[in-house]
Amino acid sequence: MPTGDDRWQYPPGAAVVFVLPDVTHAYLGLPYRAVFVGMMVAVDAVLTAALVRRSVPAAGFWVAGLTALGPVALARFDLLPAAAAVAAVLALAAGRFGRAGFHLAAGALLKIWPVLLLIALSRPPLRSPGRSASIDPPPDPPPGRPTGRFPAPSPDWLRLAAGVLCAVGGLAALFALTGWWRDAFGFLGAQQARGLQVEAVAATPFVVAHMLGHGTAPGYSYGSLQFDTPLARGVATACSLTEIVVIAISALWWWGWARPPAAADGAGRAGVLVGRTLALLLVVVVTARVLSPQYLVWIMALVAVWIAMARPAGSGGLTVPAGGPAAPVPAGGPSWRWVALLLICVVLSQVVYPWRYNDVVQGRIMMSLVLVVRNVGLVTVCGWAWRAAAGSRPA
Repeated sequence: MPTGDDRWQYPPGAAVVFVLPDVTHAYLGLPYRAVFVGMMVAVDAVLTAALVRRSVPAAGFWVAGLTALGPVALARFDLLPAAAAVAAVLALAAGRFGRAGFHLAAGALLKIWPVLLLIALSRPPLRSPGRSASIDPPPDPPPGRPTGRFPAPSPDWLRLAAGVLCAVGGLAALFALTGWWRDAFGFLGAQQARGLQVEAVAATPFVVAHMLGHGTAPGYSYGSLQFDTPLARGVATACSLTEIVVIAISALWWWGWARPPAAADGAGRAGVLVGRTLALLLVVVVTARVLSPQYLVWIMALVAVWIAMARPAGSGGLTVPAGGPAAPVPAGGPSWRWVALLLICVVLSQVVYPWRYNDVVQGRIMMSLVLVVRNVGLVTVCGWAWRAAAGSRPA
């Protein structure tokens, strides 16, 4: 693992991804960059094929989104955690919980954000004697009837945990054999030491001030251009606290008080899961101190799989179990209105980077305004996603 390099800000699993092209270069003489991009093209092909099998519109959105984002989509490794998250959702929809746990953990070891899928899953259902296991909880027993032994976690959730442990254990064994475990979690400190990246939503006031000739120009640090004044660092700290608070409240609600959504099939439950995860991820992205354009790959992957999980419009959006009312299950997936807005934001992101990034850094009016419009669009999409995750009722 790299030590003393402030540009290393990735979970330990990313080291494996970066080493593979180097091994190919050492033994076969192939250029590192060509092998790396080839890996991303292969991952993209597998992910696109998986979406095509599930939903042609979902695959069409995915291809359009990556095209709109431009070469950054294949020049970064963010396709890998995005593909792992999509694989986890597809496995959950098919009832393969062990495989879902493995994909989820593998994605989190590359980038932390797939952990949000666990938060969105709600509290683990319980299995009482004589009842079948399901991702949905069994109905509450009638008052006064004994429940028997203390309920145990369902086999589905045990398989999910086993899949997570397999992925984590495999990487830990590799690190133990190679000595890579040293400073494997140094990325956490490097992230918190950063200022506000120019493209971050929270940096919008600083971008406007720089455009008007006030404030401080961004400087190069930690592998990117960022505002590094005391005020900018204070805003960055507030952003991190906001992320923690929103995720904590969501986890307490979905795991503590909210009844898990019920649906007639795995796709409906997976659709609710993706909607919740997307809402959390958008909060993380719009409040992050760093918003590199490749982060939009994560969002597009979740939107694509949400479209794939959408049930036919006539199948109904609400299923009531025997134990009481359930949360509404979206019948049609995400609204195409905000899907279109998301694609516009992605196009503007490519215009900003890599096309006209120097104009933004230098505070030129036109491109600074394009970045501001992109940020406002992302905040709007975030609000719409939260309304969708909350169902028909306002958040």
